Amino acid sequence: MWYNLSMNVFVSVGIVILAMLIMASLQLVPGVFALLYHYTSGKHSTKRASTLSLFFIIGTEIISAFFFIAAIYISNTLFINDLDPHNNILTWASIGILIALSIASFFFYFRHPHGKDTELFIPRKIATNLNLRASKVESPSDAFALGVLSNIPEILFTLPLYIVTATEIIYMHTEYLADDFLTIVYILISTIPLLIVYYSFRTKHNLATIIRSRIHDKNFHRLCLSLSYATIAILMIFFRIV
Repeated sequence: MWYNLSMNVFVSVGIVILAMLIMASLQLVPGVFALLYHYTSGKHSTKRASTLSLFFIIGTEIISAFFFIAAIYISNTLFINDLDPHNNILTWASIGILIALSIASFFFYFRHPHGKDTELFIPRKIATNLNLRASKVESPSDAFALGVLSNIPEILFTLPLYIVTATEIIYMHTEYLADDFLTIVYILISTIPLLIVYYSFRTKHNLATIIRSRIHDKNFHRLCLSLSYATIAILMIFFRIV
């Protein structure tokens, strides 16, 4: 009995950590952030560019918290209605989505997986619009709004993670332990790539250097995303199918 309880907690924590890894590996928001800092540092002082960058990060965290709270509400509703989110139908649906995302992230997340560029799957019109908005940011409210908007195009890749992660955290809270720490870390994890970009600029790197680094790491991110989605699906098959 104790072994089963410990294993369930271990699996839940593992799923949440893998979801964090995926969130930290997504490339759209860090790419927009790099454009924002590039443009603002060219027009404003370092202090002003840092302030606008901070509001972009706040916007990113606000929308992440919103999505996660919505996912928690959905999962809580299932528990309140005595519908176990780990039942076969819901679990198999989640597994199917995760497997599809594993395939999509490897083959389609980057528009040219083997090319020497970092164009992502999003339509060119949206990419152009984000670039234009980044170049025109003049106020904290502009930066905040861009931080929010830059998260929307990747919702296909992130929303299933929010729901799966929220379910696992609530499951741990309900059955075994209350781990608010995981919730906080999950919401904050998407700031790590942004802080890396910020640090790169502050240590005298420029946009061209950052783009070259992103091109160099492209295959790593493809593999990391694909394997992480697939591993979550495998864990759910072996430990969440009743």
